[in-house]
Amino acid sequence: MTTGAQHILTGLSDAGIELIFTNPGTTEIYFVDALGKVPIPRPVLTLTEAVAAGAADGAARIGGQPTALLLHLGPGLANAIAYLHNAKRAHSPIVVVVGDHSQGVANQDPPLASDIDSLAHTFSKAVIHVTQHEHPRHSAARAGYIAVDATPGIVTLIVPSDLSWSETNDIPRLQRPPRTPLNTPESTLERASAALIEPDGTAVIVGGDLLRTEGQETLERLTRCQNLTVWANTFPARMDRGYGRPRVRRLPYLPEMAIAALENTRRVVIAGGANPVPFFGYPHLPDRLVTEECEIITLTSDPSAATSSIAALVPNAEELTLLGSTHIEPATKDDDNAALNPANFASVVAELLPADTIVVDESNTLGLNLEEATANAAAHTWLPALTGGAIGHGLGMAIGAALAAPERRVLALIADGSSLYTPQALWTHASETLNITTVILSNRSYGILNFELHRLGSEAETEGAKRLLSLSPPSIDHIRLATGFGVPAARASTVGELIDALTSAWLSRGPSLIEAEFF
Repeated sequence: MTTGAQHILTGLSDAGIELIFTNPGTTEIYFVDALGKVPIPRPVLTLTEAVAAGAADGAARIGGQPTALLLHLGPGLANAIAYLHNAKRAHSPIVVVVGDHSQGVANQDPPLASDIDSLAHTFSKAVIHVTQHEHPRHSAARAGYIAVDATPGIVTLIVPSDLSWSETNDIPRLQRPPRTPLNTPESTLERASAALIEPDGTAVIVGGDLLRTEGQETLERLTRCQNLTVWANTFPARMDRGYGRPRVRRLPYLPEMAIAALENTRRVVIAGGANPVPFFGYPHLPDRLVTEECEIITLTSDPSAATSSIAALVPNAEELTLLGSTHIEPATKDDDNAALNPANFASVVAELLPADTIVVDESNTLGLNLEEATANAAAHTWLPALTGGAIGHGLGMAIGAALAAPERRVLALIADGSSLYTPQALWTHASETLNITTVILSNRSYGILNFELHRLGSEAETEGAKRLLSLSPPSIDHIRLATGFGVPAARASTVGELIDALTSAWLSRGPSLIEAEFF
């Protein structure tokens, strides 16, 4: 006889889940007991549900298989939702296990009771309740299979605590069902094929496996077609990029720039990407990045089918003239004594970036030069944190990335405002001895909001308004914050200091933090 919690963990393992990020409570104590008795999935403790959600997302993006979370009732789930929103936009396959009240107590409306279903439906492709009508091992495996089927996403598994502690017989594993096939209508394929050979006015928005190493050959052919403009969305889930790999620009974040970039676009073919839309509306700008007349042709929004959806449609060399490969010269580096600014910071990162590094990018306004500077850096993987726009995601994502690829170095570039949402992640960096170098890009303000305030005009830039967007005074001591969580830290305010700090970090195992001062 085995407890329901043990059966659920076995079912998650059946579905290929090897990591489960936890911030448990009383209703999950039976899972804590079970995790001490089963070898897989491996539990990783985080100090807050927000960090756990970010870690699960990072592991799913890098590991190529589903991951899991273990959260406490509705309030625990609520603490994770901002970053599960980002994971949803990244199409990350995650099973969120939420411990619920035992069924007898739930009927009495205890203090922690809440509408878990409604919370879960905001980010889940499916919500599954563990009941007495299906063996818990099969319920958990089914959740894992759904998470990776068709367009990958998040599945929430709600487990009453009495079904966690109840003992039942073992049962054979649930066999994985056949994957739901990709069915792009023939008319869509024909229209996309025609659009790709139009002499001008066609943009292709790519994502998913087209931006990974496995899609490199197809992507190279696309980017070399001189009649096509190829874009990734502003914050794709993952990009394998750098020297020797095809270069794809991301659509600009600012709507004015994105509208200008797409102004001559008459048709958009989407292969694994998303429809180009602005992040926000403005009174002086249109609500669309493309014109009303622009045709949108969606081959697939499934990130795992992006390459297969377009590979056969890409024009051959004899049909269209191809552009030659582009070589980008690295930016010149300032004198070692120069104060840090976005340009020389990006140049140093590009020059020193070790091959095969995973870069978690939540650098925000101070990182605007990074895309251009690192285009020809050593081959690496870029993980934009803000796929759903919720800041504070990056420190947790770095945990999952490092655990999913322990042989690779992780560089987390985090804006100081973003870092303060989830600094507790640093404790897990230290407790798991993860090879994560965190760089806090510090200007002691919410830079993007200061920019937006400036766009409203000088009459809006009052002292009261600017005070709401400042992180000083008092100044936050990121060095003491990091060391308090067990992470060695250093400060850099010049080019030379940044070079020394990064070089030292690359030579050491385990986590480290650098506060890069831009003031």
